[in-house]
Amino acid sequence: MLEPLLESPVKEKILLFIYSGEESYAREISRTFNLNLHTVQNQLLKLEAGGILFSKLRGRVRLFGLNPRYSFRKELCRLLEKVLAFLPPDEVERFYVRRIRPRRTGKPL
Repeated sequence: MLEPLLESPVKEKILLFIYSGEESYAREISRTFNLNLHTVQNQLLKLEAGGILFSKLRGRVRLFGLNPRYSFRKELCRLLEKVLAFLPPDEVERFYVRRIRPRRTGKPL
């Protein structure tokens, strides 16, 4: 839906995935959508250079999230919310809803 605006369907998927889960890393995105890791990394770096995303290291993993200082963050979030509302429910559930549950008590790390 946003391909004409964002130049790339990969950017659209990345933004929707990060918006729906708050933070993510390149390999998770590439595995979820079966995309080339190098392509995802390049798009993440472009979005970060444009100020739309921020990144931080957690251990050896670089996490990306929507930049809270981005001037048009509210508008971008509303646009992404609207796009998610227009996607088929099975696609939203399959790609954009991540199940995160707590670690079982006593389970070794």
